[in-house]
Amino acid sequence: MLLLIVGGFAIGIILGVLNVQFDFWVFVVVLILAFIALSYRDVRYMFLSRDEKKIEKYLEKKRHEPYYGFILELANGNLPAAKKELEELERKWKGKKTAVFWAQYYLRVGNYAQAKEKVARIDQVDIKTYVLAGIAAGEKDYKKADELKSQLKKEWMKYAIETEMALNQKNYTLANEKKKQALESTKGLQYFMISKEFQDV
Repeated sequence: MLLLIVGGFAIGIILGVLNVQFDFWVFVVVLILAFIALSYRDVRYMFLSRDEKKIEKYLEKKRHEPYYGFILELANGNLPAAKKELEELERKWKGKKTAVFWAQYYLRVGNYAQAKEKVARIDQVDIKTYVLAGIAAGEKDYKKADELKSQLKKEWMKYAIETEMALNQKNYTLANEKKKQALESTKGLQYFMISKEFQDV
């Protein structure tokens, strides 16, 4: 984004120096198209792709940023490295913004007390409910997990919780079915995370 702004500013100066007449709205449209072209790869892998290998390759290229590093390490089950990335992310972002990532981390390591503490700081209702349902499933409180799951609006969230519940009950046929439904209901980074988390199902 910064590169685009600097580039647009530089083009404006060059056009001014050369005294080139350029319609303002044409210039704006060109800038918007340039932004779309530059950001398409990010949008594609974060929200649109179902190619696990390409998403992982994309994350590897961006792993110097702790957000992407955390996602990559957590997805691959490298929990000490995921925590290290998360600590770095905490230093950069600070405050509530990281609560959801800490809750996911503690949920993955099975520290439900810490996960509950962190989930209280999540503002987004749907994400908060999803993490709470995950905690309930992890604690084998299936009645509560079902109640929370019914409040979720996104299909992939419901199927992911059902996958977790089926796994905990050792119903691997159902877990595999629910995993497939979860993957069919999402794309991008969420697809990658679900595929990795339940890769042995």
